[in-house]
Amino acid sequence: MDAALRVSDARSGEASRAESIEVRTRDGWSLRADVLEPHVPPRGVAVLAHALMARRAEFDRPAGAGLSRFLVDQGWSVVAFDFRGHGDSRPVSASAGGVRYDDFVAIDLPAVCDFARWQVPDRPVVVVGHSLGGHVALAAVGSGFVTADAVVGLGAAVWLPFLEPSVLRWLGKRLTLGAAAAVARRLGRFPARALRIGSDDETRACIDDFHRFATSGRWTSADGAVDYWASLDRVRIPVLQVVSNGDRFECTPESGRRFVARCRARHDVLRVSTGDGASPPPNHMGLVTSGRARRAWEQIAAWLSAVVVAGGPRTA
Repeated sequence: MDAALRVSDARSGEASRAESIEVRTRDGWSLRADVLEPHVPPRGVAVLAHALMARRAEFDRPAGAGLSRFLVDQGWSVVAFDFRGHGDSRPVSASAGGVRYDDFVAIDLPAVCDFARWQVPDRPVVVVGHSLGGHVALAAVGSGFVTADAVVGLGAAVWLPFLEPSVLRWLGKRLTLGAAAAVARRLGRFPARALRIGSDDETRACIDDFHRFATSGRWTSADGAVDYWASLDRVRIPVLQVVSNGDRFECTPESGRRFVARCRARHDVLRVSTGDGASPPPNHMGLVTSGRARRAWEQIAAWLSAVVVAGGPRTA
């Protein structure tokens, strides 16, 4: 395993044991993660990658009954981590790199997946990514930075013009990113916390990356050397995209479907039409945090059991 690992704050729970760890990246960042393990031999490891303007705590909503605990109850080891610049992750050396999209793809997620593979060898490693975490996972797998056995995206799609069927909605997305980029240029960051639209601010460089994707219509690395969109052709592992009728802007069901259709391997789409108990379908964040998406989580677990566990490790 390339990344250094330190373990601290061991805790015990009724259904599993949990540890708070740090995973060191090759460029000097300490990524904070929570590792939860079932009391039974694990079916595999689920790496949970959070959304933009968020942190790993989103997977513990409602507290003690979130997606991370659900997957542990299904027999999975879980590693929920903070990308650099989010949550409790911190630079720990003078050589620490910046915080932008390419760092998530090429450095952070690979380091955590390497740890997950080391933690439970000879079992499947899957990435469950919400929004940002989902498309980072597919970019990392397609570009060869990450080896995994499956990817589950929850509302995971980059804002690109050809993925959005509604002209008016695309105009709204362009205006939203343009305004965010202007604010970030002025302040040096995008103040998501002050605006109460997220738990974590984003760097100017990261917002500029998303603005570049939208205005150029190209999902590439900053230097143009890696074409993430083209790399989806090289995804050779199963992919599940979970979309919700209640997500009317960030990742609509059609844009989510179009995004994973680029993957040449098996790609399934789970469309959530109602929340639990016939409640309204969850919105973009609600797929993970609302507490009304447990039925969808059960379908994710069933998909993982049927497609990943039954087939055994198929790392690509």
